[in-house]
Amino acid sequence: MRTPLWLGFLLCAFPLAALGRDCVPSDELWSKPRNAAVVLADPAIRECVLPFLQSGQARLTLRHAPDEEAQLRAADLRWWLIALGLEPDRIALAEATKATDPLVLELTEPK
Repeated sequence: MRTPLWLGFLLCAFPLAALGRDCVPSDELWSKPRNAAVVLADPAIRECVLPFLQSGQARLTLRHAPDEEAQLRAADLRWWLIALGLEPDRIALAEATKATDPLVLELTEPK
């Protein structure tokens, strides 16, 4: 059985749909010890990391609340992503404006 042409295009375009989007990791990510499998199992992380890997130009910004715990979580996730093979110079940390803002992965393509 062959895949219809339009479905093939849709499946190929899906990972790129995350570009320009925000991905918010689940709260469960922080409630248990992290390892490579746990980090990659989070749907939001996968949603942003897969297109990041497919694009040589995409940038990933981990935007976090200004408090110390949020900064540590963002730095921890950044180090996990680097340990998993993502290029460190394409991953940045940035502070959000509100203390109530969740940790967000922002995937963007340079203009």
